[in-house]
Amino acid sequence: MWIAELLALLIYPGGLWAFGLGIGYRVLTTWQLPTNGQLRFATDRPGWIALATLICVAGGLTGLPWPWHPSPHAFGWLGAWALLEVAAWLPLWPTLTAGTSRIVRAAMREAQISLLGRALLWGVAAIGFSNDNTLTGAALAGHGLMLVSGLLSLPAAINWGPFGPEPSLGPHGIVEGQSAKMAAAITFARDLVAAALITVVWQAGLPLASLPAWVAAMAIIAGSVVTILSLRWLQGRVPRFSVPVALRFTLGWAGSIALLAVIMLR
Repeated sequence: MWIAELLALLIYPGGLWAFGLGIGYRVLTTWQLPTNGQLRFATDRPGWIALATLICVAGGLTGLPWPWHPSPHAFGWLGAWALLEVAAWLPLWPTLTAGTSRIVRAAMREAQISLLGRALLWGVAAIGFSNDNTLTGAALAGHGLMLVSGLLSLPAAINWGPFGPEPSLGPHGIVEGQSAKMAAAITFARDLVAAALITVVWQAGLPLASLPAWVAAMAIIAGSVVTILSLRWLQGRVPRFSVPVALRFTLGWAGSIALLAVIMLR
């Protein structure tokens, strides 16, 4: 049994798969691969942040019900939530302790918005992972509403588009003023978390247990790719929301639809 769990943690759906998801997310959002040694896990602070985030994301993905999972009952989605939540906070730590008031305020803004987005996203995920995955009319409608709610909470959860950094910080966002190595580590860590959360939305929103494994895998991958490309299209098209507006929008739309999903699945 431990061999299956080790394979799951190191290869699929853990470490190697998580690394590939992060690189795929970066390529689809920027059309560029990380270069100039940006993916080196050096034994310094930036390297440890990137490595710790990768470990947490790998462990989190291992707890999710992926198709062809070598050890499907590793520790469940509650463990996945805990590890991915830690992974989401790790890249914010250097900016929250940067010492520059402007950067700290911007990081606090992103932390508040993303915390609500992730709370709603995982609330929806909890419903989806706890459901019996039947394909009756009401259950199917409930899964559809969960998927919509998860997708609406996703931009806030990963600080994308109108939920992103303050425009005054420029194109580098909250990594402004950081060393090149630290900025690369933070960006890589946030890519890992964003890619993982996108797959969480699609796994929770689809009745995977009722689908053949290959159909479920194709649905997760295709849905994730479409989501990332849609986020890329959204970037720059909507002005930045203030924190109150971002919180109201996320709670009003994603929260309301999540409530409807709960009613449909009862």
